[in-house]
Amino acid sequence: MNKVTLAVIAQKANLSIASVSRVLNTPNLTSALTQSRVYKAIEELGIDTPFNTKPYHVECETQKILIIDNQLFSQSLINIGLESGLKEAGYQFFYLRFAYSSPNDIHHLIRYATQNIFDGIVIINDAPYLDILKNYKSTLPPIILVNHFSLDFNCVYFDHLTIAYNITQYLVHQIHKKIAVIINDSHKKSSTLFLQGYQQALLRSNIKFDPNYLIHHCFSYEQGRSAIKKLIESNKPPTAIICSDNIHLNYLDEQYYDQKNSQHPFAAVLGILHQVNQSKDQLTTPIAITYINHSKDRQYNELDQLSRIYKPLSKMGKKSARLLCDILKQKTASTLQYHLVETESLFIN
Repeated sequence: MNKVTLAVIAQKANLSIASVSRVLNTPNLTSALTQSRVYKAIEELGIDTPFNTKPYHVECETQKILIIDNQLFSQSLINIGLESGLKEAGYQFFYLRFAYSSPNDIHHLIRYATQNIFDGIVIINDAPYLDILKNYKSTLPPIILVNHFSLDFNCVYFDHLTIAYNITQYLVHQIHKKIAVIINDSHKKSSTLFLQGYQQALLRSNIKFDPNYLIHHCFSYEQGRSAIKKLIESNKPPTAIICSDNIHLNYLDEQYYDQKNSQHPFAAVLGILHQVNQSKDQLTTPIAITYINHSKDRQYNELDQLSRIYKPLSKMGKKSARLLCDILKQKTASTLQYHLVETESLFIN
């Protein structure tokens, strides 16, 4: 959309041009009421505010970091590592759950971030507003995206393609050819990459991909049980099952939000495991189950006996804090940085 003059916004908001300019460029010097009137006018006019706002400029350090936590399961090990790293560097951190519902809501986030003068912003997990937020990067302090990859932001992330490839290769080496894979949300980028890794491993082992072994939207305990029961009772039951994890899901997804208080991060895995145990009499050979774990601590349940890939979430959080601190020390715009966090295989032969 073409640039709209401050005069147009001022007329719509019934304010002076100077007041509109202060709201867009130095919101910390304006009242909440004035900001509300300006942003309401902007929304009604349908203006793309990035083109009407001055680039972010560091005037003084506040030692404050804004953490926007989109995780379905909040206060994960990512938070622990992130908070630890920020505390060590002398930063205060403030949490925000941004209840985004429409494109115009992004103005509230921009206003909050600029009014409170944060030195940097950390965003945990994917969110539907990231495609819009990228247009506002020049007007905001440095942003670090954690546990999600995007070419538009500094990122600290896991390679889900390689994770799935390694798990599938391990099972193939264990003489498994009928390998099912459980995907919680096929629309997520991490799920897409996970599926690609699985298919590549099968292809390189000359095993034809069977779409009947691909289970979508398996998140809850009951969904896990139902999906595996159906597979076991089919003409070609699998001999191995790969379970993707739920740590990349976000609370803004309506299909998960209502279930968040009653679900465990490994709910689907537990459902699958219990159904496999109940169906032992129907199986000619035991089913191998692998999953993705987030801690080396014992779960003190059946999960401790399964092969798994270990994702060091706490390390990811701490690495994100260090990256942000390094960028803030430079105090200049720099090339985007993408940092891969290595995983560890804990396979049981």
